[in-house]
Order: sequence, then structure tokens, then C-alpha cells
Amino acid sequence: MRRVEPYKTVTGALRSLDNGGRFYNLLAKADDGRITSAELKKAAGVTAGRDRAVLFLSLAVSGLEAEAQDRVFSCLSDEIRRQMQKNPPRRIPITRFETEVSSGLPVIVEGYPRFVEDRTEFQGFIIIPISTGKVTTFTMIPIFDQFDVYELHSDVKPGSGKTIIATVRGSSRLDCVHTTFAGVVRELTFVPDTEAPHSYYTEALYYAID
Repeated sequence: MRRVEPYKTVTGALRSLDNGGRFYNLLAKADDGRITSAELKKAAGVTAGRDRAVLFLSLAVSGLEAEAQDRVFSCLSDEIRRQMQKNPPRRIPITRFETEVSSGLPVIVEGYPRFVEDRTEFQGFIIIPISTGKVTTFTMIPIFDQFDVYELHSDVKPGSGKTIIATVRGSSRLDCVHTTFAGVVRELTFVPDTEAPHSYYTEALYYAID
């Protein structure tokens, strides 16, 4: 998970995004007024996968006014625009999260994270693929075996609406301050005949602190 400092100006955004790509991206040129897929991936810190780069972009421009965002988007290559139109990240309030999401959906969600210290208070499982040669099987493991887990509350006060955020294990601990996460919705499973307080969690890829 990578921290993002949202752009404050169009000039700053274009300076960061119109960057020429990495040294092997021979067709990308810095400061030419066109943001290519290679340049966006470089800014997002990824080498493959436009979905993740688009998530980064959506969070990085979130601090700009709508008109300023449109100016940045006008510089995007047709390839990136098609990707954003095909599968745009959705900003969903915590109070409507469980009823409006589905597995695999890119989302932006904001609130106050509380680290789950006691694993016994939350016993959700996730499904992960295991490949053996040409065969891929799936197994369930406790979410804590793969991630650090937070409850993300809609309000700083305890007892407010909440959803689950999963971050890279061992990453810097987040305080209970207003934080915006960009990530992908995943399905959450519980042992049969036990309480299932959540159906989904967000695998956070980027975050920004107000």
C-alpha cells in the first residue's frame, strides 16, 4: 500500500504525470501535453496493470476542483480514457458499502480507521488461489494471515457505520484520522453458523491522509 499526496494544482499534477515514463518507454516524452499509460504507471509506482494506475490517478486528483480534474483528464491518452470509462473507481459512502459493491469493483472509500488488535473479535476468511502446475485450486485462510485489518468508521465516534480495510502486513500503523483509501473490493467469508457482520472488504492499494 502506497501513500498518495493529492495534487493541489493542475500544474503540479501535469508535472508529475507527464513524466516521460521509464527509461525503456521510448515512445513516451515528458512535458508533451499527453499522459500515456507508461507515464501514468510510473507515477503510480507500478510496472503492469492499468487498473491500479487508474486507482492511483482517481485518488491523486481528488483534491482538485472538477474543472481542474477535467483539465488533467483532457491530457490522458485514449487508452487510459477507455480504461476509466470501462471500469471507473466508484466513491461509495461506508453506510451504503455493503449494498452497493461487488467483488472486484475498484472503489474509493473514506473514514476513520481503527486497527483490529484482537483477532478473536473478527474471524473473517478470504479465498486465495493456489497454482500447482496447470491446475489452480482455491483455499480459505484467515484474513489476518494475509493482511493487517482495520475497521473503517464513517465517524470518529465509536459505533458509527463501518467497513473493513485490509492493508499490507507490517505496513506503518494508521492513526484514527480521516483517511481516504483506493483499492479493490474482495469477498469476505465466515465459518457457517457464525455471525457474518460483513460480506466484503477493500484491499487497499493507495491511501491519503487529510
